[in-house]
Amino acid sequence: MNTQKQIVLMVALMFLLVGGCAAYTAIELPVRAPDQADWTRDQSLERGALLFANNCRTCHGNRGDGSIGPQLLNNETTQFQDQDPLKLAANRTLLRRTLSCGRAGTLMPAWLTANGGSLNAIQIEHIVDFLTSPIVITPEGDATSDWWDEAEEFAHNLNGEVAVLIGGDTLVGLAKSHGIGPKILADYNQLPVDGFIKKGTEVKIPAINGKDGYIYTVYKDNETFTKISESQFFGARILAELNSISYAFSEKRGTATMQLKTASGVDVAGLFPGVTRLGFPTGSTYTVQAGDTVDSIAETHGLSTASIVDLNKGILAGLETSDDIPTERTLALPKQIAIVQAGQTLGTIAQLHGVLLGDLAAANALSEDAIVAPGAQLTLPADANYVVQPGDTWALVATLHGTTSADLAGKNGQTPGDALSPEVILRMPDITAYVVQGDSLADAAQAFVNVTAASLAEKNGVQENSVLAVGTSLHLPETAYGSAPGDAKNTGTACVQYAVSASGFDKVLGNVAEVTKPPTASTEVKVEAHANDWTVTADGTAQAPNKGVALIAKGTQVVFSSIVGLHNIKLNGTVEGADLKEGDKRTLTFNDPGEFLIECSYHPDMWATFYVE
Repeated sequence: MNTQKQIVLMVALMFLLVGGCAAYTAIELPVRAPDQADWTRDQSLERGALLFANNCRTCHGNRGDGSIGPQLLNNETTQFQDQDPLKLAANRTLLRRTLSCGRAGTLMPAWLTANGGSLNAIQIEHIVDFLTSPIVITPEGDATSDWWDEAEEFAHNLNGEVAVLIGGDTLVGLAKSHGIGPKILADYNQLPVDGFIKKGTEVKIPAINGKDGYIYTVYKDNETFTKISESQFFGARILAELNSISYAFSEKRGTATMQLKTASGVDVAGLFPGVTRLGFPTGSTYTVQAGDTVDSIAETHGLSTASIVDLNKGILAGLETSDDIPTERTLALPKQIAIVQAGQTLGTIAQLHGVLLGDLAAANALSEDAIVAPGAQLTLPADANYVVQPGDTWALVATLHGTTSADLAGKNGQTPGDALSPEVILRMPDITAYVVQGDSLADAAQAFVNVTAASLAEKNGVQENSVLAVGTSLHLPETAYGSAPGDAKNTGTACVQYAVSASGFDKVLGNVAEVTKPPTASTEVKVEAHANDWTVTADGTAQAPNKGVALIAKGTQVVFSSIVGLHNIKLNGTVEGADLKEGDKRTLTFNDPGEFLIECSYHPDMWATFYVE
């Protein structure tokens, strides 16, 4: 083929290519482009349905019918599915903002990751697409769409993956909370019960009721006899043997298993709440849990309150039997002094003794930021008690407070041979009828939304008043909305951070340093308002902006000046007089005793505090 023919052929092919592209553009793209847009939107709606089922149904229901939160589907007021362009745009904006920031004062949290949530902006957009997607009305008058059907199907699938466990006492937990096992193990191995056990140590596990003992090799540096007793079911087996509870036990290479059984040898999940009564070994103790009172402990253990109080006068002194028992162990001190240790500050010493920094500083005629030298002796306020720390011993705490172990222990109704723990541990009389605690079906249902004891019983083929063993696993009804949400309300701060000053944001969050009353009164006090702060000057010393505090006598006159900007003076929420324009001054006389918070209505982060006595 000659060159001319080649050129003609190439030109012809070029025209064919251009013509084909033009034809494709004219015919195919107008068909494919809408299909692509529909596919993209369908993908977003499907993802939105799944995200709704995973995150939103707890409060709004599986089909958006409303529960703890408002109705989202077919709500006559909001009409989120209205496709009118103006309403649709407004609804999308409202939903996007609500999902990103939450709703102040309600359980609706901020979901955007930048605001502390778990969803990114694209995921929020998927949910907005889903919530505003068009619906159809069935002949029966129900609002629906394929996507809401899909969200409900996702919800049902999620419910099928959830196991509802009957919670309550286990032999392992009861042994741990009653100190059963660790001391026996320690004594058997002739080692102290407190402290860590060296890695590689061979711990002898004694035989229980004729069953063979064995050797457990410590494989971590932070092992304790408490942990070993728990992992090897040692305390649990003691309880089982004492109460003639059948079980199977095995141990291989340090890994132990224990399975409770019926008398006929059938596996059982656990103990039966309210039915099983247990005896405990003599000398058992009890570790106080949050909300415990002497009355409640006595009731569950089948004991009298007097018998518990008699054994624990030092710990329970000053408490009524109906009062909550503190869970943080504190010690009364024979001498109200503390010996400063290396690295300690006045703040850490105050914290260790449950007192205010200002009170500790005042008791020693020091400023709050004073540096204290190791070895110095500080006077503690009269109400100071020492908060026990992990690793403390009677000897160590005594040394820190210039006393002896005997005097310290005696002050607290104990002896230096008693265990010292950050937890509050009560001595217990002989326990012969402890009532096993656990969930009923109604208790288990409360952990979920749109679940009742009746619906849970029906789903699992049991009676509504059945007593089920602790550890029993139940299926969740399909109609459940998921786990019940927490009770924390949205503070409304998620989208405020960049709208106010840093100090104002701290105030909204509550991140404001605790105000301490000065030890001495000031005779001359003035307050100046700058662009965004109150600055208090007491007896010639200017304090940090928005951190001013002064103690004054009744009848003291204080001059307020506006150096920059427009302000007003708000005392404990009430505005006093007219506004202060730049250059204005006003004198207020404080005739009434009390504590006064000074603010400005126009600048929410401005504040100062006066104590009037």
